[in-house]
Amino acid sequence: MEDFSAISAFVRVVEAKSFAAAATQLGMTPSGVSRAVSRLEERLGARLLFRSTRALRLTDDGAAFHARCKEILADLAEATEALNYATHKPTGRLRVGLSLAVGRAAIIPRLGEFEARYPDIRLELSMTDNPADLIQEGIDCAIRVGQLEDSSLIARKIGYLRNVVVASPEYLLRHGEPHSLDDLKAHRCINYIMPNGKPRQWQFDTPGGQVGVDIDAHMLINDGESVIQAAAAGLGITQTPHMLACCYLEAGRLQLVMTDTISTGKPVWIVYPQKKHLSARVQAFIEWVREIFDRTNEPGIKKKLADMEHVEKMPEPQRLSA
Repeated sequence: MEDFSAISAFVRVVEAKSFAAAATQLGMTPSGVSRAVSRLEERLGARLLFRSTRALRLTDDGAAFHARCKEILADLAEATEALNYATHKPTGRLRVGLSLAVGRAAIIPRLGEFEARYPDIRLELSMTDNPADLIQEGIDCAIRVGQLEDSSLIARKIGYLRNVVVASPEYLLRHGEPHSLDDLKAHRCINYIMPNGKPRQWQFDTPGGQVGVDIDAHMLINDGESVIQAAAAGLGITQTPHMLACCYLEAGRLQLVMTDTISTGKPVWIVYPQKKHLSARVQAFIEWVREIFDRTNEPGIKKKLADMEHVEKMPEPQRLSA
């Protein structure tokens, strides 16, 4: 079996684009790195690099071998992390994809506790409402909401964005509290405009099943976080995923109303590229996010949510399928 140090030297030379730069990164001499790559070529019986005084260029065999070696070295690193996960704190860079709403309202306000728990993880958040190509963009994992498209990714359900109706204490003091869907007609409602230009239809769980209601809103906003901020400012009542309003509820800036109509909402998933070994960094992030979603069940609505769905254990990973 070929020495992994020679393979590592070859990969580093390709990425650094020079023997000298690779030698500096590896703590070796340029001649030592050159000899390691030459031994690798002799062992394989194939030329991997065209060398000149000006540049290095991969051969066709070298390009194919380099791509495979990168995967092997990544798998080896992740296998090592997974083996040491129980006794060592996760370290290194973790790139996470998030939608703007989930990132701003649910994740970023709680990052202090994540950093306190995992101080050696260097977190990089890629926030966009356009789902990223995880493999092409080098993203380790992403949070996705709702129906998932067919993909080669692995998906793990971590919770639901359950819908709740909220208003500020000041608004309720001035206008009273609604107790039914009919009561909403007498209130000033704030609604979200979807990307297709249509107002969001509010969803409710009732004794007769789940119903969708078209709301005659007093105010329409095309940004979910701004909808919540408008409600917290006392401008009206809105329906929003509980996870996104949780910080406002905890601070007393919003309060729940019509708790008997809380709807199950959309499932929330962690997705990540299929790999033999899931890195300790990704495992740590999944566990932390799952805890966050578990904590969104406020004491006043836990029984309602438990009636709607029994508490789940962490499901086994599965291939993404719509």
